[in-house]
Amino acid sequence: MNDREAVKVLIVNDDGQYLTGTATEWDFTEDRSKATVFDYHRDQVAERIEMVRKAQGRIWIAVKLDPREIYEFCDRCGCRKLAFRMFFDGRQFLCGDCRDDHSGA
Repeated sequence: MNDREAVKVLIVNDDGQYLTGTATEWDFTEDRSKATVFDYHRDQVAERIEMVRKAQGRIWIAVKLDPREIYEFCDRCGCRKLAFRMFFDGRQFLCGDCRDDHSGA
């Protein structure tokens, strides 16, 4: 597979708040630890930011995360947790909530 290197980013609005939530229910938060983490290329962040600018006139920016941060990202919901609080099921990293949902399925 010839994927571009994953670049993890947060999206910040023009009020300095971080985008959080799910694909159907977005919101903004002042708490950086609750921000949704996006893969810049896979999640088409540049295109989303441009769409919001055109539709709403709002300015959002992508902020690249330092890869040395001690957090892991849930592959299902995108939340960030300390690495020792994440679970690897052999294919993906999951937070406790997504692990419970996954194991109950």
